[in-house]
Amino acid sequence: MTVIEINDINATVYASYMGEDMAENLVREFYRGLAVISDEDGGFAAGLVWEYCKGGDEADMESVIRWIRITDTDAADILFREYSERIVEYNVVRSRFVIPVKDGKTEKEALMKAGFSARLTEGDNIIVTLSELLKMPLAQKRRIPEGIGPVKDLTLRSFKRGITKCVMIGKKGLCEDLIYLPMSWFEADVSCYAKKDDLICGYLLFHKLPSGMLSIQLMFAQGEDFQQNLIGMMRKFIFAMEEKYPTDTKILLNRHNQASLELTEKLLPRGFGIPVYAGVREERS
Repeated sequence: MTVIEINDINATVYASYMGEDMAENLVREFYRGLAVISDEDGGFAAGLVWEYCKGGDEADMESVIRWIRITDTDAADILFREYSERIVEYNVVRSRFVIPVKDGKTEKEALMKAGFSARLTEGDNIIVTLSELLKMPLAQKRRIPEGIGPVKDLTLRSFKRGITKCVMIGKKGLCEDLIYLPMSWFEADVSCYAKKDDLICGYLLFHKLPSGMLSIQLMFAQGEDFQQNLIGMMRKFIFAMEEKYPTDTKILLNRHNQASLELTEKLLPRGFGIPVYAGVREERS
């Protein structure tokens, strides 16, 4: 069997396995991918995509497996052997994974064989439609607090200044590579900012996935009005979506930090993430 690196050049070849939404991440700064190919027929046997991320301790580097698929259990051993060798370059101290329970049994068993723990839990992702958001009490009021607007109204310099501020205080949302992402990565018509005294004090940033779904990337607000600004940006986002997208458009909300968790629990008290397997493996230092 042959191990092939999945990158921005050949990612589309493997999109049928990982999905186009995952495949587009291979152009990003900290994403890496591997595939194991059968020498007999050239068919796909196993593959994974991971992202390098800072751990709870900023000095620690972690690897988060974002996608994995195993069609040949013998190939899994080769895949994890190569993966373990690759992450040494970044001095990774631990690896993590979260995979959907649906169709994930083979992958969970392969991960456990490779030394990962595994537990059943509720995932952080909640998928809602625009029509559901429009029915929420939040969307029944049209008033938007002063200082909140769409990202498209910001100059590139102002946008980047706000992004730099977020990164400097450790607020990167789902984007470990936030500082590297161009303004065009985000859906500027519906993503929002909050300003006070002409300085960015909040962002609600969404990325449009190749599948057409809108995915939250960053939810951040600071200052004494942070709660009001979070609600205001969400309201502005919903109304901007109403103008641009059909009501059956799907929005992926990830409860990636305390602010997003509290907001989604308030807005969607009966919203539940899909069942997932999650686990961790400590790596040799």
